[in-house]
Amino acid sequence: MNLLLSKKRLLNHSPDILIRGCQQNDLQSQQQLYKLCYPEMIKICYRYAKDADGAGTIYNDAMLKVFAHIGRYVDEGKLVSWIRTIVVRCSIDYCRQRHVFKPLPVQEMEELYIIDPEVLNRVTGKEIQQLVKQLPGATATVFNLFVYDGFTHKQIADILNISEGTSKWHVSEAKKLLKLKLERITETELKTNAAG
Repeated sequence: MNLLLSKKRLLNHSPDILIRGCQQNDLQSQQQLYKLCYPEMIKICYRYAKDADGAGTIYNDAMLKVFAHIGRYVDEGKLVSWIRTIVVRCSIDYCRQRHVFKPLPVQEMEELYIIDPEVLNRVTGKEIQQLVKQLPGATATVFNLFVYDGFTHKQIADILNISEGTSKWHVSEAKKLLKLKLERITETELKTNAAG
């Protein structure tokens, strides 16, 4: 199955017809919507899963929910946003099943971990995403929710049944660990360049 089909080729019908087809459980419409959403939504899934199998599991679960509940979708031109919300929620469910989110007795985090912009200029976005995947599971989940998906600490606390302080701690811990990893990459690169 070629998932790199152009959007024009994928949409044999208008979006309205595609949505109506999905609401009527038309398999061809469901396949088109699945393929159409895949490139954008699988990126979200990868942020929460450590590997391709996990990302695929999240995406498949999310699309099953989309097809099960598309009858409730009110056509307001925001189908992709509606699907994205379902994908993020399925990602959270996936992480809840695999990571322990225990309350941490923490105080407000005052320390800021500032990363030198010069360090950021030496790495790609893809490299940063790989570093985020190396974070401990619970910390990576909270960091993704806060930084990439724009949830507040209160929302994260409610979703994961942890305190706001614990959410703040995870974000702070992620920043600290990412800063250390980025500094190591930069030091290694500088040593390599000096030697060569």
